[in-house]
Amino acid sequence: MEKNLRSGTDSAGPHRLRWGVLGCGGVAGKFVRDLNAAGMRVEAAASRDGARALGFAAANGIPRSHAGYQPLLDDKDVDAIYVALPNHMHAEWSIRAARAGKHVLCEKPAALSEADCESVVRAVERAGVFFMEGFMYRCHPQWGLARALLEEGAIGELRGLRADFSYDLGERPGNVRLSREAGGGALTDVGCYGLSFARWFAGEPVRLRATATLGPEGVDVAAEARLEFQDGVRAEITCGLRAARPHVAVIEGDNGRIEIAKPWHPPPQGAEVKVITAEGESVYSAGDGLGLFAREALEVAENLGRKQGPSMSWEDSLGQARALEALRKAAGLG
Repeated sequence: MEKNLRSGTDSAGPHRLRWGVLGCGGVAGKFVRDLNAAGMRVEAAASRDGARALGFAAANGIPRSHAGYQPLLDDKDVDAIYVALPNHMHAEWSIRAARAGKHVLCEKPAALSEADCESVVRAVERAGVFFMEGFMYRCHPQWGLARALLEEGAIGELRGLRADFSYDLGERPGNVRLSREAGGGALTDVGCYGLSFARWFAGEPVRLRATATLGPEGVDVAAEARLEFQDGVRAEITCGLRAARPHVAVIEGDNGRIEIAKPWHPPPQGAEVKVITAEGESVYSAGDGLGLFAREALEVAENLGRKQGPSMSWEDSLGQARALEALRKAAGLG
């Protein structure tokens, strides 16, 4: 069962939107490669280190580079900014980009607090620009398929959700994911995926609790969370930076479950969604070859007039920031 997000799209739209990349780390590189493969335009990249920006641009076929972030925002040949900076800089530079009149796609988390996320939303609303928090997995058609199966009653009524996103970061001294000042830690880095998944299907939690294990760097390297929603739906979320485990997203009903094979980084084609009930198993697939980050960029291009993307609205980002802040406090992380 294939579902094509590109059908009905004005194919010239995403090619007209001119992107600038703020930050030149690994995720930024993946973003650029996906857009290049889809024929979308990345016009410039920026880093505080001019030499790094120059090297990144050369390696990725980007026409221009900027030493410093503000010159990218001042670049008149850039329409939209992809904010790929450390977590603690997301809100500030999303606001700055909006004030410069640029559309904004910001890597998750959009902000480290609900108050900061509210500031972002106010800024983009005043500027009249597009803004979306970058949970790229939500843009993949496997999730539309999973939601459709649930709504069609394939597993009965929703009862529970389970998610795990854990990996082994390895020995990487100075990595921003292990920095308290940069908003690092397992909950913020990868636990936010499970949280966004649970909220997407069940709404806003009415009760939550969380525990965390601190590493020598002073950030959480593992965390667990339990959430309760209206109608008795419960969610269990685990995450970690020091253990490589299979990624998990399971939707449980009173008549079976839906399992997403590769929930957070689904392949461009053949992403599997499995329905398991007492009657047996059914396996579906989704994807048309478009990379995850290109899907995000396509969603931006298609929804400039609405200022928000259907995969992650402003209200959704506010709820996400509120719940993530509450989980961090419940786990004793501030």
